[in-house]
Amino acid sequence: MSDPLAHVRLMTMLNVKATHPRKEDENMPKKRFRTSVPPHAAPVRNERPETPTKTEPDEPVAPVLVAEDDDEDRADAFQCHFAEVNPENLAWKEPEHIRMLGGAIVTRADRSLQERPVSRPHARVWRAFEAKHALSRMQSDVLECIGTYTDFWHSRVAIQDHDLLRQVCAMHAMSHIAKTRQRILKNNEKLAKAAAAHTDDDDELPEFRDQGFTRPKVLLVVPFRHTAKVWVDMLMSYAGCEQVEQKTRFHKEFSLPPGSFDKLADPEFAHRYPDDHRHTFQGNIDDNFKLGIKLTRKTLKLYSPFYESDVIVASPLGLRLLIEKEHEHDYLSSMEVVMVDQMDVMLMQNWDHVRFILACVNQIPKEAHDTDFSRVRPWYLDGHASLLRQTILFSAFDAPEFRQLFHSLRNVGGKVRTTALGPDDVPSMSLVPPGVRQTFFRFECSNPQSEGDQRLTAFKERILSLLKKSAVSASHTMIIVPSYFDFVRLEDDFRRMDPPVSYTTLTEYSTGRDISRAREAFFSGKKSVLLLTERFHFYRRYLIRGAITVVFYAPPEHAIYYPEFIRAPLSVRDASSAAPTDPADLQVWTLFCKYDLLRLERVVGASQARKMLTGTDTSYRFL
Repeated sequence: MSDPLAHVRLMTMLNVKATHPRKEDENMPKKRFRTSVPPHAAPVRNERPETPTKTEPDEPVAPVLVAEDDDEDRADAFQCHFAEVNPENLAWKEPEHIRMLGGAIVTRADRSLQERPVSRPHARVWRAFEAKHALSRMQSDVLECIGTYTDFWHSRVAIQDHDLLRQVCAMHAMSHIAKTRQRILKNNEKLAKAAAAHTDDDDELPEFRDQGFTRPKVLLVVPFRHTAKVWVDMLMSYAGCEQVEQKTRFHKEFSLPPGSFDKLADPEFAHRYPDDHRHTFQGNIDDNFKLGIKLTRKTLKLYSPFYESDVIVASPLGLRLLIEKEHEHDYLSSMEVVMVDQMDVMLMQNWDHVRFILACVNQIPKEAHDTDFSRVRPWYLDGHASLLRQTILFSAFDAPEFRQLFHSLRNVGGKVRTTALGPDDVPSMSLVPPGVRQTFFRFECSNPQSEGDQRLTAFKERILSLLKKSAVSASHTMIIVPSYFDFVRLEDDFRRMDPPVSYTTLTEYSTGRDISRAREAFFSGKKSVLLLTERFHFYRRYLIRGAITVVFYAPPEHAIYYPEFIRAPLSVRDASSAAPTDPADLQVWTLFCKYDLLRLERVVGASQARKMLTGTDTSYRFL
């Protein structure tokens, strides 16, 4: 019989050798959470966001009002947001800058301009959260946004803040599930009492619209099993359930296989890798999984069937394979909260999987699935579910793919995104050792559809012509290509060159033997050119030595890779190895156009990037 954990082992071997009172009085604390902009986040037009004030996680914040099990206050955001909506009258206002989370941009619809209700976490969930964490100022700011069911995109998540963001969002998801279940159970009791007292056939029973087409309400999309493990552990701890079923199986399947050694968790080896690499790849990095979570009054059940689940946790690949295999995705029809974590990692995997999944969310189901249509909310029946769905997005940087996704959201509660670059962000170019000659070549491109062809043409005319003029540069050239499609096109062009060019390649699909051979051939000079993808560096994070000319086919998505590739030839492997390259002998060439603005900003800075794109010169040199 085949080993059910074989796939998991294969993928992971890359890392292995205060309660809310009924009425308010003068002695009560003022309500903290409002959908209108709070005092410390007042709208500011035509101004740059202020520098964020750094606070410790245990800094005291205003007390949080909670919603008890018997609380049906209409002033709660949960009670108010999910109401009928007329998309024909939906209009969006101009974006505004707010002083929140170090600077953010808020976009509101007509409906969201009105005074919004106070958001109150469910009391049981909040008590479980409060017993483990002290709410920080940053988490309080996030609750200002997500607690009122506003779409939220944090576009510059720092490693030290990632778990804090996950904690507050996991609490928010559990609170939403608890409130949803609480409302349905109360309405069930009311219907049961009305049916018991019902004597006349002409009397009508009360009508309660409190459900969707299917049960799942929260979708969590994460890239790896170890990321899912972090999230699910938080969901379990905040659920407030006395018992968790299948917990042992979950930790076995979402941890490293028994006997495995994680070098990223071992201090002896971990220091060799940057912090962001350890944060992303420490643990089980299998990217094909899905998990259903069901909550009852006293029990949280893992591995529940999707149609019986409240929360679905899945990777983009795992969920897409399941949808394509079964040819249906009705369990995604009634999602009310969607969270996508580490979008920057998914961009390195396959962003098309993410777009495919989100396109399946909130579609009218093809089958009934035992739905009680007398309980389905009207806006589900009218096909307006996506207008009330809250989407929460996390990424380490900004990218056009993320912006396209964010701008496609039409939540009537509005949307907030943090600014791409904060005042404390420094260009990655500042980390390059002094003396290295860095030249940026701009090419004009007016149509994004032809950007690939024009980039290849510019590479031949601007870069390749310079390489042919210098035998030294041409014999020790490393070319980094962010896009795999551009890489395939460029390699095909190299293959057909006349006279032929001696080159080798490194991609995310290269085996360990292929990598060793390519690195040795390039370092020794047997191969003149090394073509490699940014994804290879993302997964492996090797130091590639032997280059005298470093060419960026486009600015890298991860700005930190820019100085890493440049520092590699300048480093020494050990005392017996050859001397490192002198900074004055190393030259760096980067090709860019206006569609590379966001990536260029992270490398050279926002103001400098705009000068380089609007200036009359087509080449810019830095030392």
